[in-house]
Amino acid sequence: MSYDTPLGPVPEEYADLAALARTLSLSDTHLDSPPDDLWPAIQHRVAAGEQAHMNRPIAPVDTAASRFPPRRMYVALSAAAAIVAALIGLVAFASGDNGLPGTRVEQLALTNKGLESAGAGSYAKATLVRIDNGSYALDIDTRGLPSVPESFLELWIIDKTISGMYSLGPLHGSGRYLLPEHVDPVSFPIVDVSIEPTDGKPAHSGKSILRGQLAA
Repeated sequence: MSYDTPLGPVPEEYADLAALARTLSLSDTHLDSPPDDLWPAIQHRVAAGEQAHMNRPIAPVDTAASRFPPRRMYVALSAAAAIVAALIGLVAFASGDNGLPGTRVEQLALTNKGLESAGAGSYAKATLVRIDNGSYALDIDTRGLPSVPESFLELWIIDKTISGMYSLGPLHGSGRYLLPEHVDPVSFPIVDVSIEPTDGKPAHSGKSILRGQLAA
């Protein structure tokens, strides 16, 4: 049996890790926001690790049979960790709507008017959806998002006084983003996209590139 990931089929020896990752839910994967270049870095390191492992000469049995080469162990563990990280990221992103149907409530445009010039060519539409389980989500359709080296884009909902807000996570592009179950969009009608540095701080940076407000 093999498992497919964004990096290709998972080797048989990592099947248990892949199976474990597939049991994770969105709440299990609510981690700090990763930088935008994480996926290319994972792909590069896994590819380099697998190639190094394939090209490494096998030591003679009489000199190496009694020990497991430390470098080989490092390569194997690094590859396994990268595969699990990739699968966790896939679960977190792909399970955003949990396959639940919903009803469109309202659609609004997100514009760059009066905001950071880095997003001058950006545009997005946000559709508020009420999911059949009673929670809400935003279906985001984006165009022209800027490249933000050493930073990432984050999606927020904010109250009318700009004093309370919730992060909906990194903006990966068009897709569905769930609101926290206890949050009513009537109380948090402002939809905002910001540029966030990869400094580990959860607060809004104050650098917004797109914004719009729901009428609900």
